[in-house]
Amino acid sequence: MKLALIVVDLQKRFEEMSRKMNIVEKVARVMTECRRNNVPIFLTQHHDPDPESVLRKWWSNPIHKGSDCWQLVSEIKAASDETKDRFVSKSAYDAFEGTDLKEQLLKLGVDTVVVCGAMTNLCCESTARSAFNKNFNLIFLRDGNATSTVEYHDATLKNLEFGFATMKTCNEFIASLKHQD
Repeated sequence: MKLALIVVDLQKRFEEMSRKMNIVEKVARVMTECRRNNVPIFLTQHHDPDPESVLRKWWSNPIHKGSDCWQLVSEIKAASDETKDRFVSKSAYDAFEGTDLKEQLLKLGVDTVVVCGAMTNLCCESTARSAFNKNFNLIFLRDGNATSTVEYHDATLKNLEFGFATMKTCNEFIASLKHQD
């Protein structure tokens, strides 16, 4: 199994919910352990460049690339390595849509992606489903994803566990890294 970690949109726009669900420190720790175990890390950052996009019209409060709300949460920024990690700029819920994420993963020989970040039921779920549909095995970190309500979070976990993903806690995933190879 060749893993890659995808940290979805842990940006300041989503910081309040990410802190409320206590995922920031957990994800930073997962990133550190992935780096220690030579697991490639991809960090996505959402922005809304097209004023005519349905997504931008739906939310009506766009994220502008380079703005304060576009920046990564401080602990995630500190845990990242600009020389080793891959940063994916995206403008859809799905991190594969309109990006070269699939090609980058395949070039590295990745067959399994681990998804964490914000928001569980939007960008994380869309990215997870897309990864599965692109023939990647999927691990979804149940306590490494956050959204606006526990109900939305739990609904996504149930749906993904039923037909798409292996669910692990951050600690379970970190422990599994030590037993890899």
